[in-house]
Amino acid sequence: MTLRQGIFALALLLVTAHVHAVDWGRLIHGAPPKAPPPKQLATVTTAPEVKPDANVDAFLRAFAAAIKARDAEAVLPRLSERYSIDGIPDGSRAPDVFAQAVEQVPGPSELVVQAIERRGAETHAIVEVRYPTAPPKTRTLRFDAAGRLLWSDLFAIQVNRHGS
Repeated sequence: MTLRQGIFALALLLVTAHVHAVDWGRLIHGAPPKAPPPKQLATVTTAPEVKPDANVDAFLRAFAAAIKARDAEAVLPRLSERYSIDGIPDGSRAPDVFAQAVEQVPGPSELVVQAIERRGAETHAIVEVRYPTAPPKTRTLRFDAAGRLLWSDLFAIQVNRHGS
């Protein structure tokens, strides 16, 4: 192969290759270390006055297992293709941010479904997230008609700016 053919082949490879966004922070600094897993798997319960929803229950159980394992692989298929996170930086993919959050967030001890409401094709769930050493937090999750997570406030995006 001549030098010209080699350059042409490399250029063709670069043009036809799939282009992925590069997370320069992870590339340069490496991925942040995973937080230690919680000591126990969070229990998932539904308040007595609430009619259980199989999709909400399945998602919460998969979510609890993902946090315990510090691995989101099993819960990612339960995210809608339209899954979004408020405040996500441009160029970031919501499922990737979700997976990173699963590796970092404190592990709850219990997830208690407090309310379930159908709104058109969506299901909205209010969940109390209880922690062993912190006050509980009330979170909202929205699911599509197929039972996949569309949106939640399980995580909050914090942008750390250097020098601020």
